[in-house]
This record gives sequence, C-alpha cells and structure tokens, in this order.
Amino acid sequence: MVKLFVRKDTFYLLEVIVFHWRKKLLPAKRGICIVKFDDRLGPGCLYQIGIDRQFAQKVSVKSHISTMALTSSQNTQDEFIESVIPFLDEGYIAYSNYFFIKDSSSRGGRKTIGIVALVDKSEQMLLYKSIPELSTAIKQIAQELIKSNITSDRDITSEIKEQMQKLLKLESLQLDFDSKNDSIQMIKERVLKEEKKHILEADLEDKIISEGSFDFLFLKVPEGLEKVVFALLKNERVLVFGRKQEISLTLATLRWFLPHKKLYNDVWTVPLVDAEALFSRHEDSVTLHVLGIESSLYKDIFQQTSDTPIKQPHSSMETFQTEQPASLPFQSMVIINLDTSEVTGGLSNGFCKQLVQSIKGRTFDEVLKKISEQIEYLLERVFDLIILVLDEADKPSFEQFIENAIEGEITLLTAIISDTNPHVFQKLLESFKKHKLPLEILT
Repeated sequence: MVKLFVRKDTFYLLEVIVFHWRKKLLPAKRGICIVKFDDRLGPGCLYQIGIDRQFAQKVSVKSHISTMALTSSQNTQDEFIESVIPFLDEGYIAYSNYFFIKDSSSRGGRKTIGIVALVDKSEQMLLYKSIPELSTAIKQIAQELIKSNITSDRDITSEIKEQMQKLLKLESLQLDFDSKNDSIQMIKERVLKEEKKHILEADLEDKIISEGSFDFLFLKVPEGLEKVVFALLKNERVLVFGRKQEISLTLATLRWFLPHKKLYNDVWTVPLVDAEALFSRHEDSVTLHVLGIESSLYKDIFQQTSDTPIKQPHSSMETFQTEQPASLPFQSMVIINLDTSEVTGGLSNGFCKQLVQSIKGRTFDEVLKKISEQIEYLLERVFDLIILVLDEADKPSFEQFIENAIEGEITLLTAIISDTNPHVFQKLLESFKKHKLPLEILT
C-alpha cells in the first residue's frame, strides 16, 4: 500500500510538473487585428496576427458594430474611440481602438480604421493593467496608418508589422510618460537646485515598496477599511497621515486592492520630501489613488471638521494635474490617520465590506488570492453588463442583472466601465434612463 501511495504521489507530481512546463512553453493565446470599414463591403480585417482569418473577420464585424453602437447616439468628435469588448464564446477579451482617416470618397468624408488587441480570457487582469501602455502604443501605430492613408493591406509596412508584433507582448510594453511631463521635470530641477538630492537618495531604500502587511493594516485600521477599499475601486483619493515608515507600509499594502491597475509611486512626482503617493498613469493623465503625508503636516493641510469642505494640498494635487475643483465635500475623501487608527469620511459598500471580512485572519498569500478572485469576478460581471448594453437589452434583462448582483456590486461595475469604457458608460446611462431604472444604483 505504501509503495502504491508513493507511486501515485510521484505520478501526480510528474503531472503537475508537465502541466506547468507545457504552460510555460506554450505561447499565450493573443492576437492583433487591423480593421477597415468599407461603405460597400462592410467591416473587414486588413491584417491579423495570432488568430485565423475566420475569427479575424468576426472580430472586425463585432468590434466595428460595437464601436458604431457606442457613438451613433452621441455624435462623438473623439479622435480615438477606445473600448473593451468580450468575445466570450471564443474565450477572448479585446481592447479596441478606432480612429478616422480623411477620405472624400467615403461616407461622411472619412474612413474608419480600428486596431484590436485580443488576449485569452484568463489574462483579463493583465489586459486591464496594460491599457495605458497599449493605448499609447496603438495610437502611435495609428498615426503611421493615418500618415500613409491606408487603403489596403499593401499599405502596411514592415515597420508597422513589427510594431504590431510588439503589442502581443503586453508584459514588456513600456512607455516613458515623464519624458513629456514638464511639471515632473520642473520638480526634479527644483529639488536638485535646493540641494536636497542627497536627502532623497538617503531615503530611497526606505521608500522601496515591499510586499506590505495585512496584519499591520488591520491593526492600524481596525474599523472602516471597507470605506478605503471602496474609494480605491471607485478611483477616489485616499489620504494617509502617519509616520514615514508606517505610510510606506500602508501604501504597499493598499496597492493589492487594485490588482487590475499598474501602480507607481515614483518619489519624483511628489514635490514634498515628506510625502509619498500611489497612482496609476495614462499618456496624458495621472490618477492619484493614495497620498501619504507625514503627521507633522496634518494641521497645516487640513482643518478636520465634519461639516467644513476640505481643501486639497495645493502643491501635490497640482502636480497630479487633477481636474477636480479646489475643494471637495468631506464625504468624498477618505482619510486614514495612522496615529489614532481612525478612518474619516468615505462611504461604506456591501461588496467591499464582505471582501474585507473575508480576508481577516488569512495568510498573506490567501489574502492576495481572495482579492484577485473578487476583482476577477467584478471584471467578468463588467463584461456581462457590457454585453447587455451593446445588445440594447430590454428592461427585464437589466432588472434581472441588478437582482442577481451582490449588494454594492453595481456601483463598482459602473466605476470600472466609466474608467476603461467611457462610451459604454454613456450608453449604460442612456439605457437606464430609457427603461426608467434607478440611476442612483450606478453611483
């Protein structure tokens, strides 16, 4: 019996090794497609990588119909129309970016071109993380296609094909956002001029983000963490006050609640030596998620009263180029005071409350797995909702979707859609108004 057990165990171990070996060697299921719309023939694929011609044609038709459906009622003048589209039957998720080329012979005086990047459904989190780099890379290719006034596959040069091939390697897409950001350059010059470079360099070791600690987070934030998570998932700002090392550890831990975003905390982008930030980036914008400021500056920046608007810390917010008004309602900002272990402001949310409760008492790896599972669930539900919007579903279908949702889920879904699919979000609002559904559940 012992021999048999060992043999089975060894056989199982070999199976596991082979499985992971094959997974490592097999290429990821990804594809790229350049779509062109013809007034007479309709949408078609000019060039594809990684997918067969038949599926490429389906991608062309569905992505084009979806894009036109999103813009037809809005009379959009956007130069680029970006969206995330599910191809669930084939097991793909697609990032689509459409643009226009002037053409007097085409309807409306312009022809429609799209570049669609597809990944396996299992990589949906990676796709969301890579949207900023993917968007910028595709726009660069689009400019080349516009310059060459593309009309057929013969216009796709070897250089463009090489750039398209790089889109398949999401993990290696890198863009230097700072190279075109004058404000960041000014900060660097100012800090160097004030001879504080040696201070920053001495602190760099302390500022390196480590894994974080959920035990520490629950110790310092015993109540109200669900408000913090809700604010993070809604792209609202969280302010953290405390001692320097505690701020670093808090930011390092909070970042795990956003596994679908690529996060940064570049010390150069915060003009205060005693501050730290956690943010995500796009080519022309920065979204600040968490700003950590040492306790000594607390009274200088905020007068903490429950009924008085809180002013933004001018220098830091200016750097992040936010378009928010100079003051915000107290309820719209969440403040963590690590010195007193208090969370001030913010709103509670059923989904986030369940998530926080579900990770208490778990190991670090178990917590990461649980958070990832919950965000994956939200992304899958996002695609279900997008399909309803694109298919212009009837009122009972939307009502059934709402009924099946976990408490507090809908507002998180709309936050993700608004962030990554603004045209879909507008269409969603139109659908709710048309069917006389309560708009408050979306916010």
